[in-house]
Amino acid sequence: MNRKLTLDYGMRFTYDVPPYQKKNVAANFDAALYDRSKAPVLFFPARDARNTRVARNPLTGELFPAAYIGLFVPGSGDPYIGTVRAGTPGYRRGFVYSNGVLFAPRFGFAFDPLGDGKTAIRAGAGIFYNARPRSGQMGDMSFNPPLQAQPVQYYGHVDTFLAAAGLLAPSSFNRVIEARAKVVTLYQMSFGIQRDIGFNTVLDVAYAGNMGRHLGQTRGINNVPYGARFLPENTDPTTNTPLPDNFFRPYYGFAGLPYLEFAGTSSYHSLQTQAKRNFSRGLQFGIAWTWSKAMNYGDSYDSGVATYNSWRYWNYGPGGYDRTHTLTGNWVWDLPKASRLWDNPVVKWVLDNWQFSGICAFVSGAPQGVSLSLADGADLTGGGDGTTVVMTGKAILPKSERAFSRFFNTDVFARPARGQRGSGSGATRYAFRGPGTNNWDLTLFKNVPLKERVNFQFRWEMYNAFNHTQFSGVDTTARFDAQGRQINTRFGELTSARSARIQQLSLRISF
Repeated sequence: MNRKLTLDYGMRFTYDVPPYQKKNVAANFDAALYDRSKAPVLFFPARDARNTRVARNPLTGELFPAAYIGLFVPGSGDPYIGTVRAGTPGYRRGFVYSNGVLFAPRFGFAFDPLGDGKTAIRAGAGIFYNARPRSGQMGDMSFNPPLQAQPVQYYGHVDTFLAAAGLLAPSSFNRVIEARAKVVTLYQMSFGIQRDIGFNTVLDVAYAGNMGRHLGQTRGINNVPYGARFLPENTDPTTNTPLPDNFFRPYYGFAGLPYLEFAGTSSYHSLQTQAKRNFSRGLQFGIAWTWSKAMNYGDSYDSGVATYNSWRYWNYGPGGYDRTHTLTGNWVWDLPKASRLWDNPVVKWVLDNWQFSGICAFVSGAPQGVSLSLADGADLTGGGDGTTVVMTGKAILPKSERAFSRFFNTDVFARPARGQRGSGSGATRYAFRGPGTNNWDLTLFKNVPLKERVNFQFRWEMYNAFNHTQFSGVDTTARFDAQGRQINTRFGELTSARSARIQQLSLRISF
């Protein structure tokens, strides 16, 4: 625009073309086509006249071996009701509708308010699309029924198994995909001020952030509801225990239906500061500090989320990559030549041309959650999304109170009562922070020029130079007995560490 202001703006256009499987080797599940009345009947548990547990055909009353329990009664219905094969008229080849042309505007500016070339104010924002989903999104669907079936035979023999039809059980899908899916979208923005403060050093202070929308996440749409296993009608009369889940799932006749939908969100906000000195008078250095927060519902492109609980309560929390503070530094220093003080050939050869460099990093630990284990294997919720450990207080301990065997406060975790859902993501995603990083990598060089184009170099490199113990793992499994007592003796104990100091010496000739 003028000598002080530069604008950078534009629009990126992308046409969304959903992927599809070659030769239409894929299948999906469409809930709108599902008809409960057309689903097959399952062999039901019963007892015969000798009180032996057997399978009963509910349609005829005929008895079969107990191994048939939970399998489809042959000819009783359509085992694939609700499934759609790729290429079916009325459906997109890849099961996903196109979003058409995607408009991604970008805007940024750089401004020199004083006009002296020593101060710059920069800002930018833009919309970015991930219009090409991962290959696994469609590849998983090539194993869905009816493309793949696993019939089972019982009590046959080798001579007849090829001719026998076998029995089918409710099928599990590898992937069910949302048809009207939005495109994964990222909104990025930044604002920063740079200033030349002299001594060949530039100071930079900036905000940088992004917000993810329409992110992929997987929801088990055929999980049994909370309490379903406790209902009288779902009790096995032969054992007085709950029937297998397939007898009372929402979509009877199927097992797992992992539904990939694009409804997730994420956010990242940070203050990023750095000072950088260009190489001058034998010294170059950089130091950077980032204060940030990253939140999401899961770290992967298809993270699982709750089916019956609020996602905010059950899944939302700091990302696995979230680090509150990241402080790093680097430098290269040509050490002063001793020959300036004593001009001697031996001093010059031994003490001149040394160089010292290094990298240091001090990083906050990753968010850590606590998992729940029950020694008695009790089912506390009877279905749904399950339960998590109960947090009764803050698990984070002051640094002065942390110990090898008690990195966090294990006393604030309790066994949930029957029917209780626990503390959700507050316990499973961010109960405390794991061990951080405190690391120095140092290198000492000795350069010896032999001829005009031949140089000899000695290098002494040290990784984790001060041999600082850097723990990395913590036992986070809360295991309770039936009385609610914590029985994992290593709960809260540090379990692993990063590498100890590593040193290497090397010689190098450059020509």
